[in-house]
Amino acid sequence: MNKPLRVLIVDDSEDDALLLVRKLKRDGFNPTFERVDTPEAMEDALSKNTWDIILSDYNMPRFDAFAALAILKKSGIDIPFIIVSGAIGEETAVAAMKAGAHDYIMKDNLARLVAAIERELGEAQIRHKKRETEKQLEHSFFDLAETVARAMDSRDPYTAGHARKVAEYARKIGEKMELDRDKINGLYVCGLLHDIGKISIPESILCKPGSLSEEEWALMCTHTIRGYEILKNCSLPWPVADVALHHHEQLDGSGYPDGLKDDELNLENRIIRVCDVVEAMGSHRPYRPAKSIAEVIDELKSGRGLKYDSNIIDVMLQLLEEG
Repeated sequence: MNKPLRVLIVDDSEDDALLLVRKLKRDGFNPTFERVDTPEAMEDALSKNTWDIILSDYNMPRFDAFAALAILKKSGIDIPFIIVSGAIGEETAVAAMKAGAHDYIMKDNLARLVAAIERELGEAQIRHKKRETEKQLEHSFFDLAETVARAMDSRDPYTAGHARKVAEYARKIGEKMELDRDKINGLYVCGLLHDIGKISIPESILCKPGSLSEEEWALMCTHTIRGYEILKNCSLPWPVADVALHHHEQLDGSGYPDGLKDDELNLENRIIRVCDVVEAMGSHRPYRPAKSIAEVIDELKSGRGLKYDSNIIDVMLQLLEEG
């Protein structure tokens, strides 16, 4: 039985496209296809249909393989891309492969076509399975980090959900700042784990209804160091240990534990610091009621550029205005 194959053919010649289709049929495929020869038509075809393979001529009056590769890359879709050309030099072929083409076939020697397609379909399937496995591992890790945050919440009912809210705020700021996906994921995890050092603080201090004594406050401040010690040997691609240690630092050097300032603080710490302040001020504590949105905004504006990063404050203020 002929194998179904969805083929997007990028070629200005109807005859050459039909030649490729006949070759595929003779060699065991049952192809459905669409031919495009302009950037607009290719973008439309990619958005409306799902394709198994792209077969592209190298040079056309309004288009070429490099432009087609750029459109494919911009779409974010992983489809094997094979150049099928009547004339392409070795240097050009190498450049096309570097640009993302998976193979190239000469039109006067289509004997390699089917073998190349089957190989690339197999490779695409392997890539797909790898991505699915990575996604499952990523979700499992997020679940674990969220479980740790919930375990921390169970020790202090007054701050229940604090880490999760800080993580959500940080993720939203990362999205507003158009950071890459990995950076945004890192901000979320850093937010979940930033207070993990509080596991070493006695519940009598965490849940104390009144103001802390000087000695109690000094002990509370050690949660940043304990958090760093817990996370420092974790092999994670994000600075979770550094954020646990420095999320109470401020741009003017007035924070703790190291009095860092300005460029000594990485982006993650700057973002988590603002999110931590907003969540803490807006939540009820046993020693004070929740602050109003107006009071939170006043704190952010008064500390903008002094204690807090101006760009991050602007993004957070925008988020608060959006509700």
